[in-house]
Amino acid sequence: MRLTSLIPLLSLGLAKAQSINTTYLNGLLNELTNAGFTSLVSAAASVENTTVGQEILSELSSASNGSTKFTVFVPTNVAFSGVPSNISGDPNVLADVLAYHIVSGNISTNEIASYPNTTIGRTLLNDTNYVALEGGKSQVLAWTKWPNGNTTILNQNTVVNVLSNSVYQNIELYVVDAVIDTPGSLDAALFANNLTALRTVLSSVTEGSGSLFTQLNNTHGFTLFAPTDAAFAAVQSQLTSLGSNMTALQAVLGNHIINGTTAYTPTLMAHNYTSGAGESLNTRANSSGVFVFSGNSTASITKPDLILDNGVVHIIDHVLLNEDSNTGAASSAYSSATSAAAQTSTESGPVGSTPSAPGSSGSSGSGNGSGSKSAAVGMGVGKAWGLVGAGLVLGVLVL
Repeated sequence: MRLTSLIPLLSLGLAKAQSINTTYLNGLLNELTNAGFTSLVSAAASVENTTVGQEILSELSSASNGSTKFTVFVPTNVAFSGVPSNISGDPNVLADVLAYHIVSGNISTNEIASYPNTTIGRTLLNDTNYVALEGGKSQVLAWTKWPNGNTTILNQNTVVNVLSNSVYQNIELYVVDAVIDTPGSLDAALFANNLTALRTVLSSVTEGSGSLFTQLNNTHGFTLFAPTDAAFAAVQSQLTSLGSNMTALQAVLGNHIINGTTAYTPTLMAHNYTSGAGESLNTRANSSGVFVFSGNSTASITKPDLILDNGVVHIIDHVLLNEDSNTGAASSAYSSATSAAAQTSTESGPVGSTPSAPGSSGSSGSGNGSGSKSAAVGMGVGKAWGLVGAGLVLGVLVL
């Protein structure tokens, strides 16, 4: 079965058409068809005339040079049967969903990080309707290997398991049992993971025309260490004693945030950061797990890498009760982050966590995810990201 009609050379224009290797792409499509993944092939055909669809074909075709590599997560036919019609029936939305299944570079199964470490890959999803990361970066995908040997995509609305893998020339193919959801908003992630206390506190701390919660929703690139409801309950008396001391509350919350930088687990392990309150924020891994330190407070990351459309959340088991702040350091750190984000990325493939921490005894599932847009059908609506590059100082918190 040769689907040469899948490559709309005339609609791509001469310059782009010359970059398409139809022989290579048809070989890939034949590989997928012969393996029984006809729904993915049909989906690819249905998006061929969209801008994103043509970009996908062009990118995959570039692998024919022998040095460019990709990893493609291949949903089964059964997986595609569960996709809502407002996604499967809209070529533009479907093209973005497919783009989120393709990661630049590849990694073998024995190189996948073991939980609580994760592997992060930069995907082809870069539609600004759905992605608002720093420096215009494309969205990432997170996956991990569990103690029982299973590999799953992290923090999805339904558990997404990797069933098998194969290779087509220099493209790694991982078969998955569900279509991968694209990341949603901070609000959706907090709701999906029952982080109601954190949402309440973020919404109660105001500065200028909006709350800290609103500011985070509207920024490009941030990292949030999110205490559980139980963690907040454990320090209720300390928080109550702060009363109306907004500066202290801003400092405590700011020390849970890295501004201007989306720090996924692998990069957390390789850097020391300055928090949104201008204080040192460090991480460490040992035989017990991955920990974050701020002042005299320590917390364990219990659920890493909740991918958002504009950042990342790591759930932690304690509130970091650090009331110290340094506005100058916060401003300098944000300036450095925005400058670094503007530089051309040197990422060439998926990155696994450097430390070797043993697997967790937790479940190998990844439900209660990041409140994805594809599941919530919130895709296709543009957002006004009003604080991009503004460096606005909110008390001691710089966004």
